[in-house]
Amino acid sequence: MDLRRKTVLETAIKEYIRSGEPVGSKELAKKYDFGVKAASIRNELGQLTKDGFLAQLHTSGGRVPTDKGYQLFVASTLENVVESKKILEGRYGALAGDLRTGKLKEFVDAFSGEMKLLGVGKKEKEIQAYKSGLKDLVEHLDISTKKEMSEIVNDFESLDSRIDEVREKIFNTLRLPQVFIGKSPITKSKNLSVVMDSFNIKDGKVLVAVIGPKRMDYDKTLKAFKQLKNELKN
Repeated sequence: MDLRRKTVLETAIKEYIRSGEPVGSKELAKKYDFGVKAASIRNELGQLTKDGFLAQLHTSGGRVPTDKGYQLFVASTLENVVESKKILEGRYGALAGDLRTGKLKEFVDAFSGEMKLLGVGKKEKEIQAYKSGLKDLVEHLDISTKKEMSEIVNDFESLDSRIDEVREKIFNTLRLPQVFIGKSPITKSKNLSVVMDSFNIKDGKVLVAVIGPKRMDYDKTLKAFKQLKNELKN
């Protein structure tokens, strides 16, 4: 994919994450300077749709990201976050302190509140997983049927057992935050995204995950995970 097409894709996804509304070529051309006319942007969106990175729900409507589009966007975002030297403002020093000293419930409550997502924390050697922020998750979901909601409730209720099922993979192989669009090792709903990582603390390893809608703020979330890891190194 050439640079201009990738830039159009990433900009369209950012706009969709921000607004929750399908994105059109006129809107993008008016708001951003791509150096070309709106017709060229429309052609790029059309090709991105043919290639499966975007979807057009109605013939004359705007575009929304597909899972394939989100995956490319997240890969680019993660690369930028890893390379960035910027310090993210927030309560991450205090949050890392709770994590470092084993106050996992306090950490999950605070981290979930900071991210406005469902937060999950589980120590490697303990059975219980701490969860907080279900209300935030539900409020930000783009779902319309009882079946979709039922799947999400089932995911929430099954988190403990599913984390146990993939315990070894989670605690022994994670090196960077992993992002799952749609189904993940710990969720089955196609309407969710999961970001997870493991951290070393004084009494072993701990899994930290956040669960949210596909149009979560990936840049903010991934920077938060990076900041936590940096704080825990100090």
